[in-house]
Amino acid sequence: MDLSMKGLRCFVAIAEERHFGRAAARLGVAQPTVTQQLQRLEAALELRLVHRDGRGVVLTEAGAAFLPHARDAIESGQLAVRAGQAAMRGEAGLLTIGLTPGVPPGHLTDLLRRFAVERPHIRLRLRETSIADALAQLGQGTIQLALTSGFQPPARPEPIEAVQLAEEPLAVVLHRDNPLSRRAALSLTDLADEPVTVIARDALRDQPFGIHGMCRRTGFQARKFAEVNDVTTQLSMIAAGLSAGVLPLSMSRYAPAEVTFVPLTYPDPMRTLLLFDRRHTGPGVRELLRLAAPV
Repeated sequence: MDLSMKGLRCFVAIAEERHFGRAAARLGVAQPTVTQQLQRLEAALELRLVHRDGRGVVLTEAGAAFLPHARDAIESGQLAVRAGQAAMRGEAGLLTIGLTPGVPPGHLTDLLRRFAVERPHIRLRLRETSIADALAQLGQGTIQLALTSGFQPPARPEPIEAVQLAEEPLAVVLHRDNPLSRRAALSLTDLADEPVTVIARDALRDQPFGIHGMCRRTGFQARKFAEVNDVTTQLSMIAAGLSAGVLPLSMSRYAPAEVTFVPLTYPDPMRTLLLFDRRHTGPGVRELLRLAAPV
């Protein structure tokens, strides 16, 4: 069934004006056009919607039943057009962001807070993902941006680009009663006798950050206490005095009171990156990238 918006508008105008000539004048078209559109609509519906009597136009029983739905369809079509136009202007729509494990949440929340002020009508959806899946989804357009953290940008296909969102030092995270917590700074070797909780390799899945990579670079062997899938669990174990950890310094904003952050003497800062596919950069993506630049 092929129902055109023109046919619906012509029918509604005829039904409300009860006259073909007045309906044509209202729509700004010739009267034969109104008649043709109505005939096409009736043929598509296989219904007779109106008939003429000596005084003008009268709705059939089918026409009277169809009229409110025709009005709804026209209104829905207008709303759809306005929504599409707003999305093209970057004023509405949905932006899906992939979030890989270990990304400091403060960088994301600070950026999204600014974005919500600038573009309040764009809905945001966060999707936890691995870096490998994020790169694939960016290429497919199923996510528009991805956040990852590491010491260097991840290997990625040529259309995927990276913008640095933040750069920060790392810290050793300890229970406040641990004697090492009173030191001004610590190195990885200072953790030789400490049980350490880390984000599991399976959770990171090729993400270029984690104590795994630091140990590989320096030759340090961490005495692992546990492998977990998220930073919240890692902080909980440290707060309970079960282990130590290595985290970005900004994570101190979210740490329990029992936890102390001591600067780590490691030469490379950790960088948080925004990844995007330049083939899929709608207005929402461009606006978020613009806001990210000063951060």
